[in-house]
Order: sequence, then structure tokens, then C-alpha cells
Amino acid sequence: MNRDGSENPAMNFLYIVIILESIIFVALMVLAYRLYTRTNQRIDNIERSIRHLSTISKYFPDFIEKGERVTRSMSEELTLKQTVLNKLIGEAEKVSERLGIMEEKIKENKLTKETINKILILVNQGFSPAEIAPKLNIPLGEIELVIKLRRYLNTPIKEKL
Repeated sequence: MNRDGSENPAMNFLYIVIILESIIFVALMVLAYRLYTRTNQRIDNIERSIRHLSTISKYFPDFIEKGERVTRSMSEELTLKQTVLNKLIGEAEKVSERLGIMEEKIKENKLTKETINKILILVNQGFSPAEIAPKLNIPLGEIELVIKLRRYLNTPIKEKL
């Protein structure tokens, strides 16, 4: 109001601007305080995490060393097992070769029905397998096999089971 009692619009506008600036200032101060508080909380969290990581990091060398020891041990064990497997494979290949050779010999010395009948006739006459082998020029094992096979084939089914 003027001295004469009338209101001055310029003064009213100035009061409004001052009040608005005061409100904006207070709002900015509240916002700044909140940012400051949040920043401090984040800094505290980061410092806690760093302390935690430094505590944990003390165990890393031991962990890495144990991991290396376990890995080395497993590697040595696998190498040993691989060596054993290679030896077994080599032995299996040798046995396979021997079996192939034996198979070829068996095919070459295949017993004919006629030879089997001769063996069985001599057995029925009372000759032993050891006596028959040189007479027919057949290995003793083959003669024994023929005799056992004939006995097996002549036994009743119930006895075979």
C-alpha cells in the first residue's frame, strides 16, 4: 500500500517474486540435502564393499593354490589312467591279432565230418585222446573238443540245463 492507502501493483509483484524465490530456494536446499544424504549412503556402501572385498581377497591366493593342486593331481591321475588304457588297448590289439591268426589256422585245419567220425570211432574202440592225436595228426585239444561236444549233444536237454 501507498502512503495514501492505495496498493502498488509493482510492490505486490515484487513480494510475489521474493516469495517464489524463497520457495524455490527452500526446495533446492531440500533437494541438495537429499542428494547429499544419498551420496553419503552410496559412499558408505562402497566403503563397506571395499572392506568386504579386501577381506575376501586374502583368501584368493589360497583358493587359487588349492585349485592348481587339485588340477595338477587330476591331470596326473588322468595321464596315469590314459597310460594304463593305452597299454590295455595294445594288449587287446595283440590278443585280437593272435585270435585272427588262430582263426586262420582253424579254418586251414577244419575238421571234416569224416575226421570227426574217425575220432569218434577210435574213442568208441577205447583209445584215449592222447593216443588218437598222433594217429590222426590232429592237436589233442581238438580231439578233446570233439569228444566233449559229442557228449554234450548226446545228453538229454534236462541235464544240459
